[in-house]
Amino acid sequence: MGKGIETARAVAPEHAAAVDDFKDQLLLVLIKRLGGTVDIPVAEVDGMGRHVLMLSIVDGHTFHFELRDKQ
Repeated sequence: MGKGIETARAVAPEHAAAVDDFKDQLLLVLIKRLGGTVDIPVAEVDGMGRHVLMLSIVDGHTFHFELRDKQ
C-alpha cells in the first residue's frame, strides 16, 4: 500500500502531501469513533494485504468507505 502516493509524489508533491494528511486525519477519526483506544494484533494488520479500500464521496459531504477483497 502507498505505492500510488509515492509515485505521485514525484510529479505532484502537494497532492501526495494532501493524501498523506487525509490518511492521518482519517485514522484519528476512526480511533475516536471506536472509543479512543484500539488494540490490534500485528497478525491482523499483516493479513490486510488481500483487501482493498474503496472510497467515494456521497452528496458532496460524506466520505463512504468500503473494504473489499482484492480480485
